[in-house]
Amino acid sequence: QAICAITGQAEILDNAPVLKKSIELRNPYTDVLNLLQAELLQRWRQPAILEREPLGHALFLSINGIAAAMQSTG
Repeated sequence: QAICAITGQAEILDNAPVLKKSIELRNPYTDVLNLLQAELLQRWRQPAILEREPLGHALFLSINGIAAAMQSTG
């Protein structure tokens, strides 16, 4: 709300409709990746985990997936 008040927009990114649409299209995919990453991190932190390598690889892939969806390096 504060950003909208400062910029005079009704909604965030009203002045950048292409970016706004791009983010709206990506959000469902990044939301799922974020939930998956949170679950992987929770499992990674469990002291009883014997096999960390597969979890580490999955975490790495989740980071890359989120970075790709957000179109940044992470």
